[in-house]
Amino acid sequence: MKPLRPYLYNAYYNWIIDNDNTPYLLVNAEYPDVDVPVEFVKEGKIILNISSRSIGQYVATDEYIGFSARFQGMLRDIHIPFGAMEAIYAQETGDGIMFQEEEYYNVEAYHTRTKPEQPSKPKLKKASTLKLVK
Repeated sequence: MKPLRPYLYNAYYNWIIDNDNTPYLLVNAEYPDVDVPVEFVKEGKIILNISSRSIGQYVATDEYIGFSARFQGMLRDIHIPFGAMEAIYAQETGDGIMFQEEEYYNVEAYHTRTKPEQPSKPKLKKASTLKLVK
């Protein structure tokens, strides 16, 4: 079966927005391929405001979310694989969800899914010969 986390994330994100609350995302900044401002990481974690008024160029796929946001006036591109997400909650009420561990998101499985395929060895071409036909 497909992993549950993207579905839960989207459902809670929409629920929080629909209730006019601010969605906050708790992220494990030490997970592979996480791209967040390291100067705001504390104890390996970062909390991000992901409301539509705070971010731009929002993209959500089955593997990650990405967006741009301002940190101390500087525009930064953010990339968060779903495996790095630990919780999503409403800032105003604290209502939300801590994501459960899923085998799909352990670091080894992530590396297996995302590592670039090794290019196959190029096949040696047989030297061609041309004949002059009159």
